[in-house]
Amino acid sequence: MADRENQPASARNREDEMSADGDQESVGPLPGSDWTVSIGGDWDPPVIDPTVPHPFRMYNYLIGGKDNYQADRDAVEVLLRARPDTVISARAVEAFNRRVVRYLAGAGITQFLQLGTAISVANSHDQIARSVEPDCRFVYVADDPITLAHARALLVGRPGSDVTVVQGNFRKAEDVLADRSVTGHLDLNRPVGVLLLGMLDYIREREQARAALAVLARWLPAGSMIAFQHVEEVGQSDIDEAVDLIMAQDQIELTPRSPQDIAAIVEGYDLIYPGLVQLPLWRREDTPAEAVGWDDGPGPEMAERAATLGGVIKL
Repeated sequence: MADRENQPASARNREDEMSADGDQESVGPLPGSDWTVSIGGDWDPPVIDPTVPHPFRMYNYLIGGKDNYQADRDAVEVLLRARPDTVISARAVEAFNRRVVRYLAGAGITQFLQLGTAISVANSHDQIARSVEPDCRFVYVADDPITLAHARALLVGRPGSDVTVVQGNFRKAEDVLADRSVTGHLDLNRPVGVLLLGMLDYIREREQARAALAVLARWLPAGSMIAFQHVEEVGQSDIDEAVDLIMAQDQIELTPRSPQDIAAIVEGYDLIYPGLVQLPLWRREDTPAEAVGWDDGPGPEMAERAATLGGVIKL
């Protein structure tokens, strides 16, 4: 996990307990995070309300980042008290993201669209993809002003990469896909790798989530792949109700679902092996031997505690 000094104290304590039990491996340094970005279209200074927590900034704090406000930190601490294994879920998500980006690039995908973009702490998905295929291009879409401002501050003007950051609401797929900064950066005559990393489970209505996925699938060229993840209900009413109370706000909308409801969202789509599984079980065997120092997340023995399902759709 990223820099322990910047982690929530409760998360550090749980990491220590898990390490003592031998359930987690030690975490080494991650690859560098040298990004380049171009901002398409006009850009207005962001309007930021530091009193309202945002899922991207909350996640940033959870994984040890510094780009968050007190409201985000408070919301995370309350969430961790209700669902302590959230820290395991976060590590599983980070590791799955790295594996899935490597897989897509290795399968010949050279252009990516990421919907639901948290602030990177120690590495970036475009860097991971380019470690496999140097000519990859990326479009990141985010609705959070802090994420956008962070991208502009750190990413603009660095030569050698092909990255665009676009402001858009990932819940409104039609608007994002019509944005000229998106369509102008991606060649829709070739397959696209789409990363739904915190999108489907941030749409409260199940049918709306399924409809957004359908819009995306219709828009993508044949041969494209959609990687997704979705937080699962833990099946304990007191915990699930507490998470609902904390997170199911208009501004956040995090909606954990049962495995059956998650499967219903992706029903009818062709999922590559191993299908819809807990994130620690997704293609761990693909991690290259040379990736020494990478945190591959919680092991299979902690899959149920990760409580996050994911997979890759092939169109």
